[in-house]
Amino acid sequence: MEHRSEQVESGLSRQAWLKMPVHVSGNQLIEKTQSITVGSKLLVVGFITSHKTSNGLTQLVLHAEQIEFID
Repeated sequence: MEHRSEQVESGLSRQAWLKMPVHVSGNQLIEKTQSITVGSKLLVVGFITSHKTSNGLTQLVLHAEQIEFID
C-alpha cells in the first residue's frame, strides 16, 4: 500500500509518503482485493506488526482486517 498527501505540521506544509506491505487473509478480503487498482482510495483497518525480512531488516507490515473503498 502507498500513501501520499500534504500535511500541515507546526504551520508548515510538508509532503507525507509511506509505502507499506499489507497482509490480507480470509476469502472475503482476498476477493475484495481483486478489484483494487493503482490509484484506488481505500480505508484499511487492522493492526501493524514488525516482520524480519530475509536479509535481517525489520519492516512494518499492516495486517488488514477490513478494506473499504472510498469515493
